[in-house]
Amino acid sequence: MIIKIDATEQERKAAKAAHELFTINAILIHVIGGLGLIKLLNTSLDIAIGLTIVISAMLIIYTYFRTKKAKSNDPYLVYLHWQLSLNRYKILITAYIFYFLITSLGLLIGDSGVSSMDGTSIIGSIMTLLGTVPLFFAVLVSAVLGSGSMFNAGRGEIDQTFAQKYPQ
Repeated sequence: MIIKIDATEQERKAAKAAHELFTINAILIHVIGGLGLIKLLNTSLDIAIGLTIVISAMLIIYTYFRTKKAKSNDPYLVYLHWQLSLNRYKILITAYIFYFLITSLGLLIGDSGVSSMDGTSIIGSIMTLLGTVPLFFAVLVSAVLGSGSMFNAGRGEIDQTFAQKYPQ
């Protein structure tokens, strides 16, 4: 059940900031940034995904420290939405771990000298794509969740069970 917390317009804007950063991470960094690295700078898929994960990790670390600061300094609504945004990063972190495990498995399996016509490893390419698909879906789900949470933050709303889990 969604509850409404009495908050000023400024507090609701501050609560939205957490989800704006989360959504920017999902859309601008992963989708547009990854495609830009591949198409504009002609990098490989592995390097593009690795760089977007590194940039995203920096944003996750910032969100972690910002949430700790919000707990002690900001109004309750703002803290709850920073905490919610931090919790939502678990989806992306899980996808990152899965991506690295699958691509590492491709390195362990090896290709026994088998390569495609353009010289890339067939096994490596397959494993990269197997790791990329769940990552792509995690980014899409994150974008949808972030935009929905941004709407709720703008209205001063939060899930009741979440608010009970993180009391003031």
